[in-house]
Amino acid sequence: MKGKNRIPKLRSDQKAADFWATHDSARYAGGLEEEPVTVDAELRRRVVERATAKKPVTLRLENQQIVRAKELARRKSVPYQTLMRMWIAEGLAKESSKTA
Repeated sequence: MKGKNRIPKLRSDQKAADFWATHDSARYAGGLEEEPVTVDAELRRRVVERATAKKPVTLRLENQQIVRAKELARRKSVPYQTLMRMWIAEGLAKESSKTA
């Protein structure tokens, strides 16, 4: 990359949004300074708790089932594994209400 590009002074959030919508931030990375980040302890605890609340399982599905689930998930703008977990939760709730 030749030289550093300088980020222009933008007078409003809208002007900043318009600028970054049409410019690649990688070209401006050399002119940025590192900023220290601190994470709230409660947020960190909740993230860890959420990550450990799920247990991975192995489930054998037909390729076409996975392809179809990915297509449907893409239409709903959610990750396909999230969509499949939602379906399982809905099925469990439905079956639970039948036996209650």
